[in-house]
Amino acid sequence: MHFGIAGTVTPRDEWGLDQACGLALEARGLSVETAAKLGWLSCRGPTNSADRWIAIPYLDEGKRVGTKYRTVAGSKLFTQAPGSQQILYNVDCLRDPELAGDPLVITEGEMDAHAAIQSGYRKTVSVPGGAPPSDDGGDGPKWHFLEHAAALLAKEKLIILAVDGDANGAVLCQGLIRRLGRTRCQVVEYPIGSKDLNDVLREQGELAVRKTLATAQYVEVPGLLRLRQIPEPPRREATSTFIAGEALDPHLKIRQGDLVVVSGPPGHGKSSFVSNLVCNLAWNRQMVSAICSMEQPVVPDLRRTFRSYRTECLERDMGEQQKCDADQWINDKFLFVQPEEGVDLTLDWVLERFTTAVIRCHASVLVIDPWNEISIQDQPEGWTHEQFISQSLRRIKAFARQHNVTVIIVAHPKKMSRNRDGKIPKPTLWDIADSASWFNRCDVGIIIYRPRPQDDQTTEISIEKSRDHYSIGVPGTVSLKWEMHASRFVDLFLNKD
Repeated sequence: MHFGIAGTVTPRDEWGLDQACGLALEARGLSVETAAKLGWLSCRGPTNSADRWIAIPYLDEGKRVGTKYRTVAGSKLFTQAPGSQQILYNVDCLRDPELAGDPLVITEGEMDAHAAIQSGYRKTVSVPGGAPPSDDGGDGPKWHFLEHAAALLAKEKLIILAVDGDANGAVLCQGLIRRLGRTRCQVVEYPIGSKDLNDVLREQGELAVRKTLATAQYVEVPGLLRLRQIPEPPRREATSTFIAGEALDPHLKIRQGDLVVVSGPPGHGKSSFVSNLVCNLAWNRQMVSAICSMEQPVVPDLRRTFRSYRTECLERDMGEQQKCDADQWINDKFLFVQPEEGVDLTLDWVLERFTTAVIRCHASVLVIDPWNEISIQDQPEGWTHEQFISQSLRRIKAFARQHNVTVIIVAHPKKMSRNRDGKIPKPTLWDIADSASWFNRCDVGIIIYRPRPQDDQTTEISIEKSRDHYSIGVPGTVSLKWEMHASRFVDLFLNKD
């Protein structure tokens, strides 16, 4: 008969361990003395065969609630007495106050539990029904022994799983981990040639059993690591913005993998700043940018700005050859993301184009200008707009890290009232519309502000947030002047006496 089928045999005649059973146990490396303490008895087999049988009592609070009959030599056979309860073998060890601080060992069979107990691990139990061939994750009859001992098991801080090292044992191991919690579970690794603790005991002795149990390793919990387990990240080089020479370098450097958020009042130069930045990176670092510009048409607006940067003169003053040379440079260093008529500009749609730009054209700078043109059509039902922005920025940051690119997003502030002087006050990152995540998620946060927009082009470039002061600069403000004819920021006092 197969193990695990209770109530299929009549009770057997039992007596103290006789010489034949004792010799059979010793052949397996098992101590007769330990077996006797555990209450193991010789018993009559179901036939007159030469197989040696023993009766293994299952006790619960000192009361015998079941019996496992099995052979110890010859053919491997198992049966149970009628009505045997399916509980952990040796469950009473969990109630022993002397063992309260010991680790709990769980084995797949009583012989393996015997090996552990004999080797000094007295707080050892065995599952009653062996290892299941599969596990659907439910709480079927094969796992009821856990429910019976749930209150006792809840107190255990360390559980060593010493089940068989075969396919069924792997199913049992994972099932126990799932139900007991990976936080407190360790798994043994058997010496080569052994598949369970009884094998280790028979082949190498008690010391090897103790070593096997003592060197069990905790089940890996993803996301919890020691320093030695954390790989050295690839070095991310920070580069100058080349804006007004090196004027911004103490406060801002551009680094691949970062999310840069640029904000400021309408008409104060946010897009001009981003255009100057990507042109500088293209000219000085040969970096390719992919730009999703929704408020400035690429032709003629962005083209005019980039032409002026390349030729350092207004478009109306350029010759045809200058325009041709500038356009060739623009074609080489820039890609433009533009939806066809009727296409919703969702984040998924934009990221697909950005991915293509990175893979096919080696783009390393990606620009969304401005964010408020991104469609919310794919916002999950029930989400607030703030939740949608927070999760979108999380996705974008992960995208930047995965592809090792810099992502720059222009985000408008909420509508701000003019002060008593009729001026729009300088916003902060917290003033960006719809979500505090603009401040929380970005690696670099920049505010572009012109104190006197009607009078001159003096521009305050304020780095309000820098996640890595050591590598990309400390927060601070630099005042520069916008030179329209060259599409770039220059020193405020350039060409002044």
